[in-house]
Amino acid sequence: MRSSLLMTVAAASLFMAASSAVAGTWVPANPVQGSQSTTVFGINNHNVVTGSYVDSSGHTHGFVGPFDGSNYTSFDDSGGATQPRALNRRGYITGFDTSTLVPWERYPDGTLQNVTKGGSDLNELAQGINLTGDFAGNYFNAKSISKGYIGRKAKFRSKIKIPVPNLGFAGRAIDDAGDVGGWFYDPATGSQRGFVIWKGKFQRIDYPGTNTLYTVVEGMSNQGRVSGQWEDSSGIIHGFIYDILIGKHSYQSLDAPGASFTQVWGINDNGVVAASAAVSGVTQSFVYCFRPTGCPGGSAGHVAKTQHRVSGKAPTPERL
Repeated sequence: MRSSLLMTVAAASLFMAASSAVAGTWVPANPVQGSQSTTVFGINNHNVVTGSYVDSSGHTHGFVGPFDGSNYTSFDDSGGATQPRALNRRGYITGFDTSTLVPWERYPDGTLQNVTKGGSDLNELAQGINLTGDFAGNYFNAKSISKGYIGRKAKFRSKIKIPVPNLGFAGRAIDDAGDVGGWFYDPATGSQRGFVIWKGKFQRIDYPGTNTLYTVVEGMSNQGRVSGQWEDSSGIIHGFIYDILIGKHSYQSLDAPGASFTQVWGINDNGVVAASAAVSGVTQSFVYCFRPTGCPGGSAGHVAKTQHRVSGKAPTPERL
C-alpha cells in the first residue's frame, strides 16, 4: 500500500484528452495564508472544505472553511500532525493524526475527541461522515490486519463485513443511507481493490483495463457516485468517478491539467470532488466539477475548463 502523496498543480491551462471525452471544470483551491502547502480532502454540499496545511515551520494543522478561502479556521489535535479527511453538512469533521495514527472526530463547537473502542483509542484513521453522524474508517487488530468499521460520536459502533476473501480492508466512504465504500487487499495479487456495499449488495470497484495496479474508493455521494484513485502500470496515480447506477461503463478517469499524477478524495451531492495533484514538484489542491453548474468559485483566473477520457460507453460522469 502506498502512502498518500499530497501534491498539486499549476493554475489554469487547457488540457485535452482522447476523442471520447466529458467536459469538466478544475478550480484551484485557495491555500491557507502563510502555508507551504494546503491539501483539501473533503467538501460538503455547502462548498465548505476541510483538509490540512503545512506552516512555515513544517508543522501540519487542520483547517475548515468556505472553499473561496474567505474564512478558514485552523485547528489541531493532541498529536500535532492533524489531517482532517471529511465533513458533513452539519459541520462534523473526521480525520486522524499522521504522527500518532489516532483517529478523531471534531464537533461543530470545535471540540475534538479521539475515536475509541472499548474505552481505548483506536489506531489508523476515520474518514467519510454522513448527515446522521456515522463515519467510516479502519483500524489494525492485534494481528496487524486492517479492519473496516462504522463509528459514531467518536466511538466504534460496528464492523463492516465484506463477503470476499481478503488480507485486510478499510472503510473510507458512507452516504446518508448507510451505504459504505472503501478498499480491500486482494489475496490473489496482494494489491488494493475498491468496493461498495450499496443497498445491501457488495460490488467490487476496479478501474477497467489491463494496466490497473490498484483501485481505492475514497468518497461517496447520495446519488450513488463514488470517487477514488487508481494507479496504472507506469506507477502514475489518477483520480476517478464511478456511477453505481450506470455500472461498469461509467468510469471516468480524472487528471488535473498538466499533472504528473492526481489523487481524488471526497465527493459532494453537487457533482464536486476534492483533489490534489503534482506538477514539477509543485503542490496544490483543486475541486473538480463534472456538472455544468454548482461549481464553487475560486480566485479570478483560476478556473480551467478541461476534458477527460471516459472508459466505456456512458459519459458520466494517502495514506490510502
